[in-house]
Amino acid sequence: MKILVFVLAGLIPLLSGKPVNNANLFLEKGVNKQLLAFQQTGELGKAAFKYLDAGVYLFLVEFPQQEGKWIKERPRHSTMTKAAYNPKNRTYYYQGIEGFFSIKIKGLRKVEHESFKPVFRERRNEEEMQIVIAQFKVFNKNANITVSINAITAAQFKRAVEKVNGDVSMMSIPGIK
Repeated sequence: MKILVFVLAGLIPLLSGKPVNNANLFLEKGVNKQLLAFQQTGELGKAAFKYLDAGVYLFLVEFPQQEGKWIKERPRHSTMTKAAYNPKNRTYYYQGIEGFFSIKIKGLRKVEHESFKPVFRERRNEEEMQIVIAQFKVFNKNANITVSINAITAAQFKRAVEKVNGDVSMMSIPGIK
């Protein structure tokens, strides 16, 4: 029994993907899209925005280009979904020319959970493509949001979006142009 536990504990990191370092994360405030903060993910694919003031925020990501099995897609793994969100574990899934990714959103402190909306909007910024993945409202100062980004395979992406059955790429951001 102990051997099985050790084997499963060793496989869990392999099943969740490869941490993505150097993904560019942006936080914009308000409807005027004022850039408030910028961060890059570290070696473990994690980053956090802390001490946020009250207001409405947009969360954007620039994904780095992946290679090898993190970008390859076979016909049986093909899906039309560009982005999906699993509200149970707060994980956002994205498919683009850069590869396949999962973005786990954690540490939502002092964020109105009802106002947290996964969205999908592509925005070209000079040479890079920015993806707006979330809009949320902070109701009090000193709010936090933490994310963990992993590269996943096409098969993992397809399984995840089939379970969720909620295509975020078909939704728009109400009130924000």
